[in-house]
Amino acid sequence: MTTKAPPDGVTTAARVLRELLIAKSTYRRKWMIHSQRTRPDEINYSGVCQVLALYLWNEGVKPETETDLPRKLRDVIRLALQGKQLTHRTLSWLVEAFEFEKQDAHRVWNAFSGGSVTDLGETGISFTLRTDPVPLVKPQVLRTTTLFSRYYINSAQSLSKIETSHVVVALENDVDTFAYSPRDTAYEALGIAGGTFVQFHESSAGFIGVEFKLDRPLRKGQHASLQYVTNHVDTNEPCTHIRRAVRKRMENIDIRVLFANPPKRAWWCAWDDYAEGRTVQEIEAAISPRSELHQFVPHAEEAVMGFRWEW
Repeated sequence: MTTKAPPDGVTTAARVLRELLIAKSTYRRKWMIHSQRTRPDEINYSGVCQVLALYLWNEGVKPETETDLPRKLRDVIRLALQGKQLTHRTLSWLVEAFEFEKQDAHRVWNAFSGGSVTDLGETGISFTLRTDPVPLVKPQVLRTTTLFSRYYINSAQSLSKIETSHVVVALENDVDTFAYSPRDTAYEALGIAGGTFVQFHESSAGFIGVEFKLDRPLRKGQHASLQYVTNHVDTNEPCTHIRRAVRKRMENIDIRVLFANPPKRAWWCAWDDYAEGRTVQEIEAAISPRSELHQFVPHAEEAVMGFRWEW
């Protein structure tokens, strides 16, 4: 499963990270107190590793018995801040560990994702729904702070696969499951990291419920990463859109559609319904030379968004 940003996104995000960690006093103080020797214009990797290790211990991501964790993180942090290797998981950890302000988090995530195809500014997408949402498989007790979704459209013009990465935070104690409702063309769900597929559930017409068991129960406020894939059957009709539904507020949303053969035209849209409904926002989107559509959204709430296209 792809979890890295495009190469230019890695380079740009690393530059933004360095700028923030050096220039912003609230972030700089966090790593400086763990640094013995520091130049004014240079980040001390050991200090950053110590901040990150403390975060991972406190959140229960890594056991406190792993006392050599700062040393183990050194290569990861060095490569990340040098712009040579940076994954969404490492970036998520840094954003959370240094408690980035909202505008700083949006800035670095936007850089990591390669920027938006269409500029929506800081407005995000909120409250477009005019109908009842698809019923929940399980009560929603997790909030997504970062989402990467990759949709694959094959040469038969059908949706073949969706790769998804979440960073979630628990809204109550003892949260150990994650559930969602994709289209009923999904025939297989695979947990890649952070959780294991449990079962499918009945859902509304056109949808199917999917349940995952998290690798560890979460207490209120604790974060976790979850990566999974859903595989889909080919349909008789060509796929002409993908939609992502959002209930509670979700932040740092990165959506990409990858085509085996590109469509003629495409639009970034918001709808008022989970299934069909009216388009309430529509902006023509550029199809990249690599036959991709891409959009980054700072935040969304009670909305349905995605791409539509014409073959």
